[in-house]
Parts: sequence; structure tokens; C-alpha cells
Amino acid sequence: MAIILLALLFSANLNSDAPPISVDKYTVVIIEETETRHHLPKSQLSAINSSVWRDYVKENNGQWRVLDQHADTSEDYDWVKQSLEVKRNGLPWLIFANKERGGSMPLPENLELLMSEIKQ
Repeated sequence: MAIILLALLFSANLNSDAPPISVDKYTVVIIEETETRHHLPKSQLSAINSSVWRDYVKENNGQWRVLDQHADTSEDYDWVKQSLEVKRNGLPWLIFANKERGGSMPLPENLELLMSEIKQ
């Protein structure tokens, strides 16, 4: 029984950096509730609206989206649809991925922390 438990724990750790969405290139998605933007801290709102992270994604031949949690993605790319299906514990939420690894977490409080996360 102990061997099975260790195997499960070890396999869970192997997938800790697994991409939360299936993509073929660098991808960053921010999911938010646009109706509550006025309640966000200014530093976090500035991070969402910043061209710095968008430019970084473009420079790395990537793709990005900022989505409302209720957005109609029925006609959008699969990676966009998958992004809205990722389990999240609040909003705004950050998802980033490439072919090998990625992350899914609450959106960092400012642009500096956002850049730190997506550059990993």
C-alpha cells in the first residue's frame, strides 16, 4: 500500500508543471469578470491592461487573450475554449502554457509579478 501511495505522490509531482491547456505555442490567458473591474486594485488592473506582457508574448511568437468568464467562445480556437474550462478558485485568473509546461493561478497583484510568472 505504501508503494502505491508513493507512486501516486511522485506522479502528481511530475505533472505539477504540466500545461493546463493544450497549445502548440506560447500562450497567456487572463480570465476576469469585467463587471467587477472597478473593484480590482489599481496595480492589478494596470497589469491586465498593460501592453508589456502582450508585447512579450508577441515577441515570443505567442498568442494571448483577456476573457470575461462568461465570454461566448463557441466560435473561437480550442485553446480559448479550454482556458475557460480550467478550474479556478477566483478571478481574475492567469493561465499560461507552452507545449511542455504551464501554470494556472490567481492573477498576480502587479505587472512585475505577472511578468515573473509568465517568463518561467
